[in-house]
Amino acid sequence: MSTFSQESASKKTQLLQKGKYVFTDELKEELTEGLSVPFFTAKAIVIKENAAEFSGDIAVFNISDLILRQSTYIDENGKMTEAHKLYIWPHNLGSTAQWTAAKQEFLNQYILNFPIEILSLQESNGVTWKFISPENFKKIPASIQASPEFRDFADHQEEYIFLRRPLNEPK
Repeated sequence: MSTFSQESASKKTQLLQKGKYVFTDELKEELTEGLSVPFFTAKAIVIKENAAEFSGDIAVFNISDLILRQSTYIDENGKMTEAHKLYIWPHNLGSTAQWTAAKQEFLNQYILNFPIEILSLQESNGVTWKFISPENFKKIPASIQASPEFRDFADHQEEYIFLRRPLNEPK
C-alpha cells in the first residue's frame, strides 16, 4: 500500500460529490478565516460518479459536510434523518469546543473506515448519504478513470479492511 504522498497532501480540500467513499484517516480539525466553527477533513478513497462516468482517487475531503443541518442520512429501511441529529449535542450549546469534540467523536466512531455512498447533493454543501457494504464499495466500474493512488488501492484491495455499518445506531 503506498503512502499518502506530500503532493496529494498539498492538494486543496475537496467538497463531497456523488459517489462512494471510505474515509481512512488523517481526520483533522480545520478553521478557515471568517468561520467561527471549525470543520473536519479526512483522507478518503473515493469512486466519484458523474453521469455515467466514474473516477477513482484518494484525496482529502471536508467530512463535516456529512453532518450538516442540510445533510440527510438514510438508514437501511429508507428512513431519512437530518444528519446533524446523528451525534450527541453538548450540554453547553454555546461552547464551540464542546461542539467540535462531539462532532469529532461521532466522525471517529461512525464514519472513519465505514464505506458510505453519497446519493445526492443539496444546497449549501449538504449531501444525502447512506452506509454501504465493503463488498459494494470494492466493486470498481470497468471504465473508471483512476489516479495512480487509486490504482494502487484497486491492485491491492485484499490489503484493505473496511468496517461494516455500525451495529448501534448513531446517537
